[in-house]
Amino acid sequence: MSIKSIGYAQYGLIVINFLKEALPMDGIPMKTLFTVGSLLPCVGIAILLKQIVEKAVDFIPFFVGFTLAASLGLNLVSSAVISLIFAVIFYEIASVRNMKAAAPAGVDFEDDDEEDI
Repeated sequence: MSIKSIGYAQYGLIVINFLKEALPMDGIPMKTLFTVGSLLPCVGIAILLKQIVEKAVDFIPFFVGFTLAASLGLNLVSSAVISLIFAVIFYEIASVRNMKAAAPAGVDFEDDDEEDI
């Protein structure tokens, strides 16, 4: 049986079957791959935390999001919409605080734009 008569899709199936026979599921190479593969979600979460968390308080929204997704059965789109709502609320609160801090209280304002002639 030649490769041309099998077709490319069938050729891939043959290779996969050969790999499954050469690397049995209970062998050390496959157990190693499964172990390393199960650690990948932890690495992804660690990368996200490294980018997001600057203070200890930043852990709270991160873990609340995961808790909501797990307990309510939310998918990624609905979790992103809920996160967007909270981000807008936090942004508005921060901008109001910055406006209050920027406006000095009790400062006399003199308008020097007009010149006395």
